[in-house]
Amino acid sequence: MARAVGIDLGTTNSCVSVLEGGEPTVIANAEGARTTPSIVAFAKNGEVLVGEVAKRQSVTNVERTIRSVKRHMGTNWSMDIDGKKYTAQEISARVLQKLKRDAEAYLGETVTDAVITVPAYFNDAQRQATKEAGEIAGLNVLRIINEPTAAALAYG
Repeated sequence: MARAVGIDLGTTNSCVSVLEGGEPTVIANAEGARTTPSIVAFAKNGEVLVGEVAKRQSVTNVERTIRSVKRHMGTNWSMDIDGKKYTAQEISARVLQKLKRDAEAYLGETVTDAVITVPAYFNDAQRQATKEAGEIAGLNVLRIINEPTAAALAYG
């Protein structure tokens, strides 16, 4: 059975972890960092950049760089890039896909199941939008958990 990963889909940064020997281990991304900037950029050549590479080019590509999309989860917000509208779920899914790829590289196996954390104050629409983002990213979202609950489970 494939292992489930835990994902903190943050406003500024995100991270992914897995249980190893009963202890949570934060997985480093492809760049070697334990957190990934929650930033998605659409390069002028059509390439979609996520994380640190998106952050590095954001100064020169402001109009095509999206950050803090978590604040728009559960709303009808969208961003138009080259005539295509992207919802908050679709942008968040790009971040989740990167975290999924990084976890797969670390584990050496396909990652399908995930638990994703959200702020305790998120309403039902925001929670559902987060789950949809996970599904768009190709994840089976086992549960949406409040961030404080996840912290208590890790240390309780």
